[in-house]
Amino acid sequence: MTRVLRRASLGVLVALGSCDPAPSGVAGTLRLPIINDPIFNPVIAPDLGSVMVNKVIFSALVRPDTALQPTPDLATAWEAAPDGLSWTFHLRPGVRWHDGAPFTARDVKFTFDQILDLSSGTRLRSDFAAVDGVDIVDSLTVRFRLTAPFAPLLTLLGYNAGILPEHLLRGQRLSDATAFNRTTPIGTGPFRLAQVTPGATVVLERNPHWYGAPPGLDRLIFKVVPDINAQVAQLRAGELDLVTIEPANLGSVQHQPGIAIRQVPVVQHWYVGFNTMSHLFSPPAVRRAMAYAVNREAIVAGVLKGYADLPTGTIPIALRTYHDTTLHPVPFAPDSAQALLAAAGWHRDADGKLRNAAGREFAFDLLVDKGNPTREQAALAVQQDLERIGMTVRLRTMEFAALVRDRVLPGNYEAILIWWTTPPDPDQFAFYASDQDNNHVRWRNRTADSLLLAGRRTSDVATRREIYRAFQRVERDDPPVLVLFYPREIQAATTRLRGLPALGIRDALRHSEALSLGPGT
Repeated sequence: MTRVLRRASLGVLVALGSCDPAPSGVAGTLRLPIINDPIFNPVIAPDLGSVMVNKVIFSALVRPDTALQPTPDLATAWEAAPDGLSWTFHLRPGVRWHDGAPFTARDVKFTFDQILDLSSGTRLRSDFAAVDGVDIVDSLTVRFRLTAPFAPLLTLLGYNAGILPEHLLRGQRLSDATAFNRTTPIGTGPFRLAQVTPGATVVLERNPHWYGAPPGLDRLIFKVVPDINAQVAQLRAGELDLVTIEPANLGSVQHQPGIAIRQVPVVQHWYVGFNTMSHLFSPPAVRRAMAYAVNREAIVAGVLKGYADLPTGTIPIALRTYHDTTLHPVPFAPDSAQALLAAAGWHRDADGKLRNAAGREFAFDLLVDKGNPTREQAALAVQQDLERIGMTVRLRTMEFAALVRDRVLPGNYEAILIWWTTPPDPDQFAFYASDQDNNHVRWRNRTADSLLLAGRRTSDVATRREIYRAFQRVERDDPPVLVLFYPREIQAATTRLRGLPALGIRDALRHSEALSLGPGT
């Protein structure tokens, strides 16, 4: 077997503001916003609020370092078989759950048995489609059996796959574990739940059983604040300490005493997703036409204030090794859009409305969550651009939690403006391969399926680069979604905050034990 040894190390994290450590004995409470009440279960919770809190409560086998490379967490070392069909993980001894029970290989097997069982309600099955099963070698060793070599395994293990306690959840369906999921979660992370007030706050306290160096904070408080403008107002008032803000909010915080601003790269693409099962959007030519019709340069300049990059596909520029720089962004070309639509059978009538030969109008609802100025303004710009070529676009706003639960997850919409934060790997099988849970646009392309599968099965960087560049070229001809931009995350925080790694907030929270509060600057 090929030995791949990783030694546990917290490493050196980049501070926001001064890099001086907090004075000895100084702790405190860090307050962050989330936009919805969380589900405290990383295997079944799909929404951003849940993901952020679960990153702190539940440890994973590995976690990303400041370069987004997998490093040890609950596993201290691992090794891959020469044929790539199995991986053996050696678990950290002495780890305890928040209730004091010992962490063992049984917990890892239990968690992945749930992930591999669709009846559990998991949203992670697509991520681990190549995993055939997990075997217990001994109390501190597990072996993952694979159906094929699986290049992104380590990255995905450190992304959203927090480990669950077998002793508390065995024998019940995860979605039925209401007390655990809503009020009494038990993890192995650096902070444990102290109090939940639905619709208001989630209070976490330092975990006395934490296996690493003692956390630098006493408490983390996640406040439920769905509206970004309200988040910014609370930051300015000293009621929040760390907020990811939108470009429209920069003016109100840039020169505020005690607040520091920075940009960090994130593996995200914001897009308009079309239900490709609809007769309106099933022809690729129609989706290509809509790409020509939307002025993304104007959206980046006007809505994003330049804090984003123009897209060429779903693999963002942050993944520089795999992003195809030979491709150029689709230009704003309404005449080309009209020509493609005409070839697809859509022509403008005397009133300028697009209709097909049967007289049916090209009209649809575009959904977006309310309370975020960037998404609302981008949706308005998309609506206006598409109406200029004769489409009727009805803009509908919904609360984010309801949008995800009632529309995104079941694919119950015509069009939606939303985003994906994907793992720091080019693998997008779970998002765009046919019949995968996260492929809510229901895109099907056999060539893309083959490429996405091939990209999972080789670890050779040069080979993977060519595979994913080929995938990006397929997307040009048959776009799964209309990618609007690649954002840069803007973080605004108190100048007292120390130890925050230069990562998007989701990945940064994997290092919550390194956070501390020092004196203001």
